[in-house]
Amino acid sequence: MVEASYGENSICLSLDDSGKIWYTVKRNGAEVVLPSRLGLHLADSHPLCDRFTITKVTKRNVAGTWKPIYGERAEIDDSFEEATVCVEDDLGRRMEIRLRAYFEGTALQYVIPEQEKLKSFTIIQEDTSFTFPEGSLAWEEHGVEGEYTIKQVGDVSGYCERPFAVQLPEGGYVLIHEAGLTDYARMLIVKDEEAENTLKVHLSGHLCGLFRQDDYVGYGFTLNEDEDDSISSSVEGTTPFATPWRTFILADHAAELLCRSDMVLNLSEACNAEDYTYVKPGKALRDMLLSTRSAFACIDFCADHGFQYILFDGGWYGSLDSENKAIDPRREDSDRDLDVRRVISYGKEKGIGIFLYVDRTAAEPYLDAALPVWKEWGIAGIKLGFVKVGPQESTRWLIDAVKKCHEYGLMVNIHDAYRPTGLSRTYPNVLTQEGIRGNEHFPTAAHNTTLPFVRFQAGAGDYTLCYFDKRLKVTHAHMLAMGVIVYSPMQMMFWYDKPSDWHGEEEIEFWERLPVTWDESIGISGEIGEYAIIARRKDSKWFIGCINNENVRTVKIPLHFLNAGNKYTAQIYEDVPELETRTKVGIRSVEVTNDSILEFHLESSGGSAIYLEPISELNNE
Repeated sequence: MVEASYGENSICLSLDDSGKIWYTVKRNGAEVVLPSRLGLHLADSHPLCDRFTITKVTKRNVAGTWKPIYGERAEIDDSFEEATVCVEDDLGRRMEIRLRAYFEGTALQYVIPEQEKLKSFTIIQEDTSFTFPEGSLAWEEHGVEGEYTIKQVGDVSGYCERPFAVQLPEGGYVLIHEAGLTDYARMLIVKDEEAENTLKVHLSGHLCGLFRQDDYVGYGFTLNEDEDDSISSSVEGTTPFATPWRTFILADHAAELLCRSDMVLNLSEACNAEDYTYVKPGKALRDMLLSTRSAFACIDFCADHGFQYILFDGGWYGSLDSENKAIDPRREDSDRDLDVRRVISYGKEKGIGIFLYVDRTAAEPYLDAALPVWKEWGIAGIKLGFVKVGPQESTRWLIDAVKKCHEYGLMVNIHDAYRPTGLSRTYPNVLTQEGIRGNEHFPTAAHNTTLPFVRFQAGAGDYTLCYFDKRLKVTHAHMLAMGVIVYSPMQMMFWYDKPSDWHGEEEIEFWERLPVTWDESIGISGEIGEYAIIARRKDSKWFIGCINNENVRTVKIPLHFLNAGNKYTAQIYEDVPELETRTKVGIRSVEVTNDSILEFHLESSGGSAIYLEPISELNNE
């Protein structure tokens, strides 16, 4: 048996008598992923699954850190142990399995080295499986904008998204995801019908992700009946070739899952930071009316409230022309009263950048021609909508599009079916992506309190924060706190609101102060689907987000993370149902230290948001 271990986490590999490859994942010495199969099935060739012998094992230990251009923390620990297991089958074909163990969890990757007996190939299926103890629970999600359902692992059905969360019967959690997806098909998780309590990798050939048909109206295409996740995909490759990493984030308690998004970045290729000086994270406001006049109002609102961008979303350049073809997004003469160049110029006067939306029907035929034009206009970035995901060719197209945007110094927000696997480390111009059931759907509080334990371990999510819309299913204090809970370096604020919808509500100052990138992020406490409390620091200031599901509860927030010996003013924004205001958010201040414990009675679907600033700094202002 070969093992890579780091701290409490380890991953082990062994061969059985028939030369099949098996692995286990352990935490604190106990198996959390039971013996599970590994291997690759190839087209027109014997699979790389059995009849192996181990020819060589190499190990290395790495201790170090790196500093991201932006992120949830200013410095990321990249310490790990790696074991590379070289195997050869009876046909003389060679493969390597890389095992890694980090503080956050473990990972494995297939590598097919350069060799005479295997130069090119087609992977039609992975033999990668995940076996869990009987009685394990899973959070099943269908579609990247789906809701979560709790099931026994043995009852999982359909094609499930990742990260995929499992709670073990004796306690502890495993989060399955993938990292470094750049030239491969997307992984989904399906039940293995041939083994009990076992899941396996499905290489997705689905093109869009699951959406309602209504989501496509006006975008120039419809969902075909055969576009479902059961379609499988193959992967073409030539040696040397490496698959994406299969990752396992591990925790003893649910709260330990919060803010564990480092491993997916560590397993992705680093960039040259000097090439990305144009990348500037910030808060953005969508222009709902898509006119010159409304855009000016949005720019003024952003300048007054500390936001950095406005977005022209779907429809700013039209949808389809008279021949039912996509309209060229370079056009400046849309059917709306919108002078794009004039808006960009006004935005520059106010220090506000402009993002332009372009969906795939326009991006696929026009992106190459549009990028130099948009750069000449002076926009800050683009939002790519309805991009295809799933097959290898769709992955390649998206990566290529991101590269091209970088060549023109444009930031990117990828929307709809794409879910992150560490791409923002390789291309930091990708500020954020959707791949989340966000506030445009007005999700339940139970859904919101699931996301920080599951979805955000993959990376940033464009949740599209709403506030004044009457369709909200949570309280306004809950929504204020979501600004902290949600990590997104391009944070969309007031998604369905217009500047005129703000009537001077004082609590908006919390979002005005709110950064979108952080020096430190800490999970305080919580349970999946119940409640979540996260604290984040920028410089010397702390922000705490506390959100609750539909059950009324009392929570305590210890402030042990504050600097010892310092006093802080805590500005608290909380639900006060008896207030005669439309948002019913009360604001109060208390003095605290790192010995203080704040206690809150949380309303159903409620929450609280807290801003902490050292008193010494307040006195110096």
